[in-house]
Amino acid sequence: MPQFSFTRFLVAFAVILTFTASFYQAEAVEEVPLAQDFSLKNLEGKEVNLSQFRGKYLLINFWATWCGPCKIEMPSLEALYRRFKSDKFDMLGISNDMFGDRVVRPYVKASKLTFPMLLDQRMTVSHQYGVVSLPTTFLIDPQGKIIGVLQGAEDWTDPETLLYFENLLKKS
Repeated sequence: MPQFSFTRFLVAFAVILTFTASFYQAEAVEEVPLAQDFSLKNLEGKEVNLSQFRGKYLLINFWATWCGPCKIEMPSLEALYRRFKSDKFDMLGISNDMFGDRVVRPYVKASKLTFPMLLDQRMTVSHQYGVVSLPTTFLIDPQGKIIGVLQGAEDWTDPETLLYFENLLKKS
């Protein structure tokens, strides 16, 4: 399996931002659209909405328990969450497991994951966000705009990645 570096993640962000900026400039639209709101249940059965996270950076990771690369990156996602969880940063895991809570809860417990997990058994939100492969990760800014998308696994504890988030959160 090829390694995905955070440098590639940053380059993808830059390409997306450049394309988005030029597209919207050409269309004479003043603002990039907001990430589409959604509502999914967490492992406790409580409804969670994207809009609840407005005002902070949010990393959303679409994954599944049967996805090898997803399982490989989970410990580094947990480390990133524990390091930066604050009133400026949060994280959501969105599981595409068709058996939902029955398979996700034991995996989360065994892996000692503490960031919130949502269940997208019918892949409604995954389709809404155009997710075609797992894992896929979105970074949303405090205004609710998607500022980056990464398809594939990442080492979220890479020094470049940690520095990126440190600098990002210092700005806000």
